[in-house]
Amino acid sequence: MWNLEGESVKATYLGDIPVSGKVTLSRVKYGGGVSHHVRLDHEIKDLCVYRAAGDTVIVDHKDVEQVFS
Repeated sequence: MWNLEGESVKATYLGDIPVSGKVTLSRVKYGGGVSHHVRLDHEIKDLCVYRAAGDTVIVDHKDVEQVFS
């Protein structure tokens, strides 16, 4: 199933940053891939990336590791 809207997920952002949150939008990208907009449960603090809890990040479908209903 590619449409994960409303589901909670664990995924990786930018290849190696673990994120978790609720999917607010799932869309088919130009060329056939799928991406998900994830509203973050917790803030991200990395060397080059900072996102507050409640911010939204976009992850590829292939980077979703776990889906919670």
